[in-house]
Amino acid sequence: MTVEENKAIFHRVIEELWNQQNLDVCDELFAADSDSPTVPGIPPGPAGVKMVAGMFLAAFPDLHVDIEIEVAEGDMVGGRLRQTGTHTGPMASPTGAIPPSGASVNFTEVAMLRIADGKVQRSWYWTDMIGLLTQIGVIAAPPAARG
Repeated sequence: MTVEENKAIFHRVIEELWNQQNLDVCDELFAADSDSPTVPGIPPGPAGVKMVAGMFLAAFPDLHVDIEIEVAEGDMVGGRLRQTGTHTGPMASPTGAIPPSGASVNFTEVAMLRIADGKVQRSWYWTDMIGLLTQIGVIAAPPAARG
């Protein structure tokens, strides 16, 4: 796979899976044994991706993802993402579902994908959860910096 082909797969993950909310595309884009070390405990392969995406899209049904920065080298491609949406559904959390707040959100995430043979083999996601949880009212905003 060329770097350009890998970038095209990354763009399809963002556009088709997240922005078009086409969970079935996971079967085409993710290897049967793909994993995500930053999302422990999910099933391997497309099933795990569908599970996570389904939960997140249920909480933010109007979610939109933009690629702000893209980097690619060899079999790795990723970037800084900007995500916007409205919290209108329950959001899964380790302590139970977070009820819908109705809040508009605008947060960032860094995603990296390792691609081989035209499929995502491994993925890493680092989401600004403090920013997201602050925006939906789960945690208080930090006090303003004093200067």
